[in-house]
Amino acid sequence: MKFRITAVCDVGCVRTNNEDMILVGKKILRDDRLQGAIELNDQHSIFLIAVADGMGGANAGEVASQTVLEGLLEKISLLPSGMDAESLKTSIQALCQEIHQSITNAGIEDTAKSGMGSTLVALLWYEGTLYSVHAGDSRLYRFRNETLMQITEDHSMQKLVGSDEIPSNVIYNSFGGGPSFFVTVDPAGKKALDGDIFLLCSDGVTDMLSDEEIEAILSHEGFEEALLEQAKAKGGRDNISYVLAEVSGVEE
Repeated sequence: MKFRITAVCDVGCVRTNNEDMILVGKKILRDDRLQGAIELNDQHSIFLIAVADGMGGANAGEVASQTVLEGLLEKISLLPSGMDAESLKTSIQALCQEIHQSITNAGIEDTAKSGMGSTLVALLWYEGTLYSVHAGDSRLYRFRNETLMQITEDHSMQKLVGSDEIPSNVIYNSFGGGPSFFVTVDPAGKKALDGDIFLLCSDGVTDMLSDEEIEAILSHEGFEEALLEQAKAKGGRDNISYVLAEVSGVEE
């Protein structure tokens, strides 16, 4: 299976600093973009794509998102081979707890970083299977046959309580967000098909664009840049980060 990847991490139209970060394989980027292709086979038994959206005072959000992605880059490569789905889930949850604790400890040791945290949405290829790894309200979607489907479920108070009166960006779960932290690890849908597009994004995309608007954008050529252009045209009030992974070469 092959991925054609477009990654965009942009400060947006309003904010002066970018607290988002993106990880593609071994490359971490902020205020940058990346395009390329990767063939996933026995030589790439583990491959990770991730978006982290930091939060906190001063520059603490930048520190939190960077800590999450650097921690994942370091620890994911150490996962043993041959794990079943449940063992993999347990291992990823344990390493994410370590990263969460390091962010919490940093906030305790330095008051300037108190309360910092980060979301995470990741697409993990592990020995032939795709998994979603998720905490917070950054999202993973799959676009197939002109239809957009959200794979992850937001860890937001609006979703939890079921009230539109609560702002959508108020979340109850994140790295550094308190003792009740958790991360979900699930198969990323059923078998991927040629033509599928996986979209990982921060809420700088989804707060500006509805699912219907994203679906319409992905249905036309030039969608790689159009997502950024349209999110900015709608106001670009937050940092705008996304990764598009287009699937081809799936073995029958």
